[in-house]
Amino acid sequence: MTLQNTGTDHRDGTDDEPNGREKITDLETAIADYVHDGSSVAFGGMGGRDPEAAAREIVRQKKTGLTVLDDARTTLLDIMVGAGCVDEYVGSWVGTSLISQGHNIRNAVENEIPHHLQMRDVSNFGSSLMFLAGAMDVPFVPTRSMLGTDIPEHNDALEIIDDPFGSGDKLTLVPAERPDVAIIHVQRCDPLGNAQIHGNVVNDHLKARAAEHTIITCEEIVSTDEIRKTPELTRIPFYTVDAVAEVPFGSHPWHCYGRYYADLPFYREYGLRSQNREDFLEWLEEWIIPHEDYLEKIGADRLETLERMEHEINAPAEVRS
Repeated sequence: MTLQNTGTDHRDGTDDEPNGREKITDLETAIADYVHDGSSVAFGGMGGRDPEAAAREIVRQKKTGLTVLDDARTTLLDIMVGAGCVDEYVGSWVGTSLISQGHNIRNAVENEIPHHLQMRDVSNFGSSLMFLAGAMDVPFVPTRSMLGTDIPEHNDALEIIDDPFGSGDKLTLVPAERPDVAIIHVQRCDPLGNAQIHGNVVNDHLKARAAEHTIITCEEIVSTDEIRKTPELTRIPFYTVDAVAEVPFGSHPWHCYGRYYADLPFYREYGLRSQNREDFLEWLEEWIIPHEDYLEKIGADRLETLERMEHEINAPAEVRS
């Protein structure tokens, strides 16, 4: 499906010009400029390319009252919930996956620590549709998903209707979600905001189009000429992007396809320390630091090992004639 830009684009600056404008900034400034107390936020990736560095910066800047609109979300949501940044989550799945439960999320829902987390469930497919509707600038998208489940009983935003064309079938109407800001981590991007994704795109192309503002964090900034060599990889076009920040290892401890493997020992340590509130608060003190300091604390040798593992495990297949 090709989504077209509808009407006048909401981005500021001179994006009406054919080549747009440069949008390079740093992570701290991007978060300060576009994520405000009470904002609704969608994060890109899913179990890979997760914008972990951006989430840690949100915690570091002590943002509060956030609504996270998402599909499935792991470690970064658990950290933000435990730090008291998030009031509501709308999506299909939460946890920390692989190694541990989402202890902070569970603690917030069951025990209101640090405060109550409101949950609004949709199915995996339903979460994709809420961003599709937002991207198309329509109020809802109909689907058969979630019929026969009790999800609509617990999500007042979903509507069950009879098919208006008389088939007799029931349909679920999934309302559009239009986040205040989407934060998406990619392998590379040019200064204008043309973002290229290698591997699974998930719903990132929809989130960027549905959101009022989009922040791209990337492993590296490359020239527009370099981007044009492989235009099929440009999943997010410049006219949907407000800010571009180069953030190497911006998904750590998750993996970034083609760049580095998941840091499973780090991930396991977080899972263990997040089980206890005091241990988690000590983890925050230790790891919620500027990204450059975070990488220095992880260590160059460890990061190089993760790069080597990714290249060995996920090396591209040889092209045979």
